[in-house]
Amino acid sequence: MRVRVKCISNQARGVLFAVLVGLLFSFGFVGSKAAFANSELNRPEYHITPQAEWMNDVQRPLYINGQHHLYYLYNDDYSWGGNGTEWAHAVSTDLVHWERKPVAIEKYKTPYGDPWTGSTVIDENNTAGFGKNAVIALVTMPYEGQSTHLWYSTDGGNSFKHYNIVQHNPTGSADFRDPKIIWHEQTQKWVMLLAERDKVGFYTSSNLKDWEYTSSFVRQDIGIIECPDIFQLNVDGNSDNKKWVLMIGGNGFNYGVTTGSSYFVGDFDGREFHAETPVKWLEQGADSYTGVTWDAPYTNGNFRYFISWMNNWNYAGKLPWDTFNGNTSIVREIRLKTTPDGLKLVQEPVWNLLDNFPIIMDIRGEDIYTGQENIFKDFHGLSYSIEAQIDVADLTEGKFGFSVRDGDGQHADLTYDKSINEFVFNRESSRIKIDVEEFKRPQRVIVAPKEGKIKLEILVDRNAVEVFINDGEYVLSNLILNDLSSDGLRLWTDGHLHLDYLKLRDSNEFTIS
Repeated sequence: MRVRVKCISNQARGVLFAVLVGLLFSFGFVGSKAAFANSELNRPEYHITPQAEWMNDVQRPLYINGQHHLYYLYNDDYSWGGNGTEWAHAVSTDLVHWERKPVAIEKYKTPYGDPWTGSTVIDENNTAGFGKNAVIALVTMPYEGQSTHLWYSTDGGNSFKHYNIVQHNPTGSADFRDPKIIWHEQTQKWVMLLAERDKVGFYTSSNLKDWEYTSSFVRQDIGIIECPDIFQLNVDGNSDNKKWVLMIGGNGFNYGVTTGSSYFVGDFDGREFHAETPVKWLEQGADSYTGVTWDAPYTNGNFRYFISWMNNWNYAGKLPWDTFNGNTSIVREIRLKTTPDGLKLVQEPVWNLLDNFPIIMDIRGEDIYTGQENIFKDFHGLSYSIEAQIDVADLTEGKFGFSVRDGDGQHADLTYDKSINEFVFNRESSRIKIDVEEFKRPQRVIVAPKEGKIKLEILVDRNAVEVFINDGEYVLSNLILNDLSSDGLRLWTDGHLHLDYLKLRDSNEFTIS
């Protein structure tokens, strides 16, 4: 998220910060200077970032009086070797343009340490006693290993006060965290989910203070569980057919993917969740973690919004940076749909995002052949989007693909092989190569054509690429680490390619403020 400052540009601030970092390095206050790689110049245009320093887990946003309130974990003295996080805060009316607000929950203001991941709700009926429509946050803090604390806000979620511990840690384990709370209408109870190593614990309460354990959902195949979420959606937009979804942050090493959001579709009675599907993964990319969902009155149960932290704990601390480290995904709309693979969550960019990007190329019904001149030869950009539909039934032969952020031997490759229906995201040609398997390994997913077509939405934003395939049935989100000189774009094929349509939109002038 970028904030415009009238007296000095972001680039100038980046230069000043780099000078400061150099001085700090010379006096031994920070680590290796080689670790810094001008992240300011690669700051995304339309993804939320911290003003400076470090960000990680996104907390579930709230819709209050026409505004969406987003919180995320933020460490403002990361470059000094400082530790601890606090809840940074941003608001938006359209989920595209965001305004940064003061920190909502500061760190080290209580005897219990710093605030970690949690969630917020609006207490419409004053069940907790802090006033009608008070915003209640249940937050993990590092006391007793990990325990759950209640914070409350009486100014619409802008600032919070600490109340007390509401869930002591009975296990002594360091894996007792990430409370997620919802109101369950049928039982007229609050429900809290806690991540407890290999299980999700379910608790209920009438007042958000006193909690009763009701059940556990145990999984020993997805690593250490984090950041659970539970919600109900209409199936295929049918309000007479609703299903519950339990979403869990986990590790997909047993399923050929890395850390991300797994989910189960089933039933929930306010006390126990019963899965009706095997584990599924929200996406196949490496950089979408701690995903959270939320709704608004107008969504009517047909869809929810989704946003995640675009990073991966396997290499988050190894990423080069100078002024900031971390960004979110774009806001997406998720729906529960019937597919040939059963019930599945599909994702698409929030409906109005691309309206902010002008179309600079619009192609209809064109054939592309191997060896011909690149149709994007005159385009240079760092942030843009591509919408394309490719006929792969009869009119296309061979592999084809897009090389984004292309130049000086650097590029990220998005390839489809119609002979085996395989889509591959390969970022091995980044300038900066992180020596971690999850970063180096190309991601592969089998994508069957729909009515003989492959439909792509590709969002490129300086350091981030998000790909939505076949109306969001498959999604891949990845960071890329290239020089600013890699500003080209290529479309290639080793046979021939038929474009039903292709739209290229330029977002280089778009700025979140």
